[in-house]
Amino acid sequence: MVIVYIKTAVSIALGLFLLGLLWQRTTVTNWLQRTGAWVLDAGWIVLRFVPFLLTYLVLGYMPQSDVAEFYYPIGLSALEGGVPYRDVYSCYSPLFGHWIAPFLALWRDPRMVVLVMMLVEWAAVRLTFRYYQTQESLGERLFRGVFYYLLPLPFVMCVFSGQEDIILWLFMLLALPLMPRRPFAAGLVLGLGMVATKAVFVLLLIPVWLLVSRNLSFLVRFTAGLLTVGLPVVVFMYWKTDLLFLTQQAHEGDFLKAPNWRSVLNPFLNEGMRSAVGLWKWGGLAITLLVLLRGVWIVRTKQPRWTYREYAPFLYILIFSTMTVVQQNAISNYAYLFMLPLVFTLTNFRRMGWCVGLLGFNVLAAIHPSLWWRLGQPYYDRLTAVLGQPTALLDYSIEILLVVGFIYYATQAMKALRRPAPVEQAEPYAV
Repeated sequence: MVIVYIKTAVSIALGLFLLGLLWQRTTVTNWLQRTGAWVLDAGWIVLRFVPFLLTYLVLGYMPQSDVAEFYYPIGLSALEGGVPYRDVYSCYSPLFGHWIAPFLALWRDPRMVVLVMMLVEWAAVRLTFRYYQTQESLGERLFRGVFYYLLPLPFVMCVFSGQEDIILWLFMLLALPLMPRRPFAAGLVLGLGMVATKAVFVLLLIPVWLLVSRNLSFLVRFTAGLLTVGLPVVVFMYWKTDLLFLTQQAHEGDFLKAPNWRSVLNPFLNEGMRSAVGLWKWGGLAITLLVLLRGVWIVRTKQPRWTYREYAPFLYILIFSTMTVVQQNAISNYAYLFMLPLVFTLTNFRRMGWCVGLLGFNVLAAIHPSLWWRLGQPYYDRLTAVLGQPTALLDYSIEILLVVGFIYYATQAMKALRRPAPVEQAEPYAV
């Protein structure tokens, strides 16, 4: 439980520091106004690279969880010329290990994987800052970047856990400058995202494809870009692994994790409902698709039409917050998926109560995966099992609060999509 205590202490300390930062927001923003975009790089060094050095080199801590079990073996297999799914178990996309492999050639160590994920996050922060600058001042935009780096969830998931989730948002950003006039290139980038991250990336491709279908010429070129990347990979994987490249990824949906609606409802379900794993798995996917299509319909019927830049962050937040609630294998790590676009596009720092709620959500989401794991990954089959032990009651209470938080952020994203007009974009600052 030591790691739980460490993550709890760090998360609470960061949360308290952010409360002070919010209290002095005007002063901090005025100071940032006199600096420049280099503050984001300094923030990465101080709040990511220095903690990395202290954690992994000074204290000698070694990465665990997904880094040790999945990312590092998959990356090593790719480095040695192995075929994913056949030579190494993988619940990620076919080329996931291939963008990690070049870095492992420099330093064959699990800690290199964590450093790579930190660099991915830095790139995502930089591009989000560049492309999502509204009419706020430079200082206000920099405040968002500093605020994000100090949030407990991104800090814990990036430094301590080496999570890869934010790379999905990075691929969405990489396609952004290509979308208006270079649909084939945009398709190539998003196609690469599909084969280099994980299967849930397809949930992002569906709304984008449906929304660009209004222009047939654009759609054809965009689809050609997707197929140029995706089709050869699928053919090669089928040749080498048969259907393993599908079954290993789909198998992840069979595992029961928490927090999600299944874990919260489990004490109240009968044995028949508990054993219907397929119903929960595919039913959750169906609900995610329905919510996704509802968001697409809202965007599609808008006049004037919203561009990819305008709708992408809100659909992204909507999709993954909904998915985390309704998928039985979802865990609170998935909040890391959308925390960066949420801070830059949905957070109003003038609403102090909203910001305090975001901090509380971050603290709980940062500590719950480790707590749940070290409690034995409990799935409570009756209410007395929850009420009978203080640790069980604590765990279950956190699950409820997190599920409520995910639902709330999904509704906030849907509300943003319903706005009559997007927030006007300012010219990007020099980066």
